[in-house]
Amino acid sequence: MIPLQNWVPDELHIMLRITDVLWRLVIDELKSRNTWGNKARDVIIEEMKRINVRFHFWLKVGSSTWQYTSLMGQDKLTVLQHFNLSKLFPHSRAIQIRNLWDNFYLLHKAMKDFNTDAKMFSNDTHAWLHQFLNSDFYQASDITPYIHVLVYHIPEMIKIHNHFGLAAFSCSAVEKKNHQQVSHFFKKTTKDGGGGKNGKGRKSAILDIFEHENRMLYFYNCNKIESIHLPKRLRI
Repeated sequence: MIPLQNWVPDELHIMLRITDVLWRLVIDELKSRNTWGNKARDVIIEEMKRINVRFHFWLKVGSSTWQYTSLMGQDKLTVLQHFNLSKLFPHSRAIQIRNLWDNFYLLHKAMKDFNTDAKMFSNDTHAWLHQFLNSDFYQASDITPYIHVLVYHIPEMIKIHNHFGLAAFSCSAVEKKNHQQVSHFFKKTTKDGGGGKNGKGRKSAILDIFEHENRMLYFYNCNKIESIHLPKRLRI
């Protein structure tokens, strides 16, 4: 077993995965209320537009199952903070769910705060879990490993690493870099790494990414831009 002081959960993925759970449970509740239909999906899309989040539904090929957009981290935080749940639920129920979401958002902020007290955070996470498992909300089977880590391990991690905080271990920068590289790659190609069939044809998108990063590192480290001599074209 790996000692606790030798590993640290990533606050970014805890936020991402628990937000996924909260959103899925909203969809599941709409289905259980028999209000999951085109009207509900249209309301969700319009509300997403209002808060400037790109979101779509589509039917899975060969199935009657509806798929929906997988949101990036900042969009998930926007939904967590600003989505108007009263558009989907009766007012009293919307307030209950909104309170659960708001309390999780506060936990997410506290998890990244250098000054967060481990004992207080532990009390807050247990209170949130109690709220999550309230008879008006969800069941123990809805608890995921990420929720378990948030409640039972993050407080101890905050205590162990209090001299620089959990935010120092965040994978946000790595995820952003990964997103940029994936975006760059698929702008170049969706097959054969950009090299064309059997590696012939276009320049490899992966090689292009490496060269682009090398240029950025060079100019960052040298702190200067040397003059570039462009080839001259003569017209006769």
